[in-house]
Amino acid sequence: MITYLERIIATINKVSFYIASFLVFCLMILTFSDVTGRYFIRPVTGTYELTGILLSLIVFLSLGYTQIKKGHISIGVLVDRFPPKIQAFVDVITYFVILIMLILMTQQTFIYAERSSANVTGELGIPVYLFINIGGIGISLFALAILLDFVKAVQRVVSKNHES
Repeated sequence: MITYLERIIATINKVSFYIASFLVFCLMILTFSDVTGRYFIRPVTGTYELTGILLSLIVFLSLGYTQIKKGHISIGVLVDRFPPKIQAFVDVITYFVILIMLILMTQQTFIYAERSSANVTGELGIPVYLFINIGGIGISLFALAILLDFVKAVQRVVSKNHES
């Protein structure tokens, strides 16, 4: 069951990561066009707005995949010296707290998007709520990756085997 869940969550987060990677490419093209346009024709209108929007989407859409690949920074100076069962117990507590925070963040992000339904960007007039909702989706995908790690940590705590 966990393997099946892991495959689904990993696949969804990988697709999200590919979308973020494509947005990095779009950001590169946009920046190149803006810089070269300043010297030859004219700069691209709205580059500053689009850069901010794309950067936030890149961050939110890649959080879950980074968690699956264990790419986030962790400091284990003290915890790494504990036995595997205690390390797993600390992981359970840590993942639980993070999961609760991410659930609350997701909820508040969607509430904020709903409140921002009338807001548009200053120069291009793009509705802001669309991007806030995508950020909320990214946070929820991150929460799914944390949930998976939480379940694995609980499994390590309750297992009879003393290895991790």
